[in-house]
Parts: sequence; C-alpha cells; structure tokens
Amino acid sequence: MSIILISSDHYETGRVVAQQVAAATGYALLDRGILGEVASASRIPEPKILKSLEPTSSKVGFPAKVRDRALASIQGAVMARLLDDKMVCYGLAAHLYVLGVSHVLKIRILCNEEERVSLMATERKVGIEKARKLLKKQDAAEKRWSLDVFGRDETNPSQYDMVISLSQIEPDEAVNAIVETVSYRKFQSMTYSIKCLRDKELSIRVKLALMEKYNDVDVTADGATVVVRTKALKREKRKKTENIRALAGQIQGVSYVEVHVVRDIFRQAAEKA
Repeated sequence: MSIILISSDHYETGRVVAQQVAAATGYALLDRGILGEVASASRIPEPKILKSLEPTSSKVGFPAKVRDRALASIQGAVMARLLDDKMVCYGLAAHLYVLGVSHVLKIRILCNEEERVSLMATERKVGIEKARKLLKKQDAAEKRWSLDVFGRDETNPSQYDMVISLSQIEPDEAVNAIVETVSYRKFQSMTYSIKCLRDKELSIRVKLALMEKYNDVDVTADGATVVVRTKALKREKRKKTENIRALAGQIQGVSYVEVHVVRDIFRQAAEKA
C-alpha cells in the first residue's frame, strides 16, 4: 500500500482535494483533527499546537522551545499513524519531514492565482491590489517558515513527486491523476521503505522523550540503534551523555544508544564574556 501527502498554497482548496482523494482511494484521512489529541498528550494548549503550523503567526509570546516541542509532538502523532499505511495526510506539514520513504507520494496543489487573490480580498475585506500584496507577503512567510523550521522550501516544486495547478485542471481531474499515480509500482510499500518509516517513527519518539529535559537534540534511528547528537560545555559532557543514554534506552524498540556531543561554543563564549 501507499501513503499520500498533500500540500497546497491555499488551505481550504487543498483540504477539499485531500478529502476527495481519501474517498476515491478508500484511504483514511489524517488531518488537523488529531491536534486535540496531540495537545492532550503533549500538555501544550491546542491553540499553540495549531499556531506552530502557521507561518504568518506572530512569534510574540510563543518561544522557539514551545514551538519546537509542539511540532515534534505533531510529528510523533503523524508518524505513528502513517505506520498503518493507506493514508492521505494533509495540513500537518508531513511533506517537510516524512522524507526518504519510497512508498510516500508527495503532491503539491496550486490554486488558481486570481481565485486566491479574490478569496484574500473577501476574507480581509480589502481591494484586489491590496489583496495581491498581502498574498505575496503570505507566500514569502510560508517559504521562510518551512526553511526556518525544517530546512526545506515547501514552495520549491522539486520537493514533490507531482505539482498540479488548478488554473487549467479541475479538482476532480486532479484527484483522478493522484489516484492513478499512487497505483504505480514505485509507490507501493516494500520492506526497505517500511523500515525507513519505522526508523523515523522511532527517532521522533526518542526525541520527544529527550525534549522533556533537553531541547537541543537531533535523533536518528537504524533498526534498534539510536544516534543522538547534541551540544554541551566540556564540564557537562559526561553527565549529559549518561542522562541521554538512560532516557533513550527506556524507549520501546531501542536496544543501543550512541551519543555524540559537540562543544557548545556559543554558551562557552557567553560565559567568558
């Protein structure tokens, strides 16, 4: 089976396409309906969970540590469900972190630009030219957000297997194209691609556990082996390494933990100042 990740430059348009693709394939739809559950599990209020997914939101009163933990919590919930396969995922930024898994089909839906401008004018109650400027600003913010948070430009078409513009193609035709493409042999799950997804799911579970105490961790997994990369001052290195090994070793599915600690030169410079 396969997984379909859909992204769009207009949330409502993409949501409708995702719903129709799920109905046509018989796949389950995974969307922002899970955010209440994510909020409960992470103990982060649901409005902040949602805010972490919105590029144009103000960062005032929303520390980077909270945003990072909110996004990691979303990733954890998404990864756990994608292991079930036969999923259409939309509105959870999965196209930016579910990478390197061959049975995942990544789709970008582009709304008709003039329709987007008209919708913006109606929503904001402004003129067409003002709406056009607001839309350009919004697109720039979306690009900055994806680069800042995930290091990937979600507006770059090379990030996707298929980009569909609705300027000339009707939504129903777009749905048909997606359904046909996902049936290709290359998008069917195989032993190796399933392992890749499981490794990613394990790595985010470990990261979430470590983020309760350490926010500056990067985690990768290969089978039951987990590699954690972090920073610390020289005097903290041994204790931090031991703590990380102990915490990560308690996670189900982990049998070996490798920790790499590099010197935190910024904190070191700050202490000397």
